Amino acid sequence: MKRRSALHAFTLAEMLISMVGSSVVIGALLFSSVELQKSLHASETYATNQSDQRRQMDCLARDMRRSIGVALTTKVNGSAGTRLAGTTATIEDSTSLVITLPGYYESNTPQDKNYDKPLDVVAADNFVDYGQGTAHAAGVPVIFRKEFVEDQGCVCYVRLEADSRTILISHAENFHLTVTVAPDGRSGAVEVNFVSPRHDSETRIAMRDEVLLRNIRLD
Repeated sequence: MKRRSALHAFTLAEMLISMVGSSVVIGALLFSSVELQKSLHASETYATNQSDQRRQMDCLARDMRRSIGVALTTKVNGSAGTRLAGTTATIEDSTSLVITLPGYYESNTPQDKNYDKPLDVVAADNFVDYGQGTAHAAGVPVIFRKEFVEDQGCVCYVRLEADSRTILISHAENFHLTVTVAPDGRSGAVEVNFVSPRHDSETRIAMRDEVLLRNIRLD
């Protein structure tokens, strides 16, 4: 007669303890995975924002260095500007920055045959500039503003010159631009800041560039 061997198995208490332990381990792994993905996304967003920040500053500082006029306006076409000097302005909402550049070329219309033909250098009124004959050329207004761009579907910082529009920063809701010009109008500063992409962070990441306005201001 054969004896049956005893069968051994986990008790109900042991099964519950193992399930709880497994749940804790799996939950910790899932939490770590989610936090790692958030950190990677925040790092990628931070790098993109810094690139946008630098592009905005470089473009604006370049135009300010060669400008002959810096003004603020609330008009869409950039008209009726108020000379900016001895103050700091924030470029957003309905406030636009208008920078007047010297006229370098005979035409600002891309279809014109003289579009890329430079003007002569003219010395008149005690300063040297580009122009024709004995007269200096009219300045070229360039507008910087923060606005909703329909084809991008988001708020952007844009640069407008004649019929050309360049998007400097897309998804610019968390970006802020301030421009300062000294009382003598010969120097200034550009600052671009954005809110840190870190979760629940209100820290602003700011970058500032000092600018020397090299041309004589005519505004």
